[in-house]
Amino acid sequence: MTIFSAVIFDLDNTLYDEKTLLYAVCLEFCKRYDLEFSHIESMLKDDFLLESKDIFGDWLKHFGFFTKERQEELFYLYGHLETPLELYEDALEIISFLQKRGIKLGILTNGALTSQMHKVKLLKLESLGLKVCYARANGKEYEKPHIDAFSRALAMLDSAPSTCLFVGDNPRTDILGANNAGLTSVHLQRGYGALIPCTNASRTITHLTQIKDYW
Repeated sequence: MTIFSAVIFDLDNTLYDEKTLLYAVCLEFCKRYDLEFSHIESMLKDDFLLESKDIFGDWLKHFGFFTKERQEELFYLYGHLETPLELYEDALEIISFLQKRGIKLGILTNGALTSQMHKVKLLKLESLGLKVCYARANGKEYEKPHIDAFSRALAMLDSAPSTCLFVGDNPRTDILGANNAGLTSVHLQRGYGALIPCTNASRTITHLTQIKDYW
């Protein structure tokens, strides 16, 4: 049996619910423009989040309120709005469990650097002792599933692929990339990522504490 000495997690919808941040951003935006709060419901639907390549632009177009300036305002709020964020309960539990066993812990996350760094700050992840690798630091083209992102995360933890688990919710980025980089992939069926068929993960789970049995 392989002895795993490191675990790398995806961030959005793996360790916390991104919808809480999206809701807060859209709520603030609606307040500023005196818009009906009911517009927010369309933003939070799983099928919308899964298919959209431009969530703020598409959201504004959905109710006929799009301008480039308003789209940019939403992106700014997404990376700067001071709003409470909390880790999932099972995320806190598994982090504590692994730390007590001396397992190296890291996060590998896609997305704009300003936004992802803001989330890390709001979630107090670095104060919990987790190291964070921002996949876009070398350019958007090097985000997950590109092997460069996983190689840098492994280097950050000074770990070899064969000794590391990667846990994420998105088969298209997390699982594909982890497999290509030689890590053991664990697909967490959570959020809209659960709607994407996944047949290539080393293991599928529905709760983060299920990885305890690797130890």
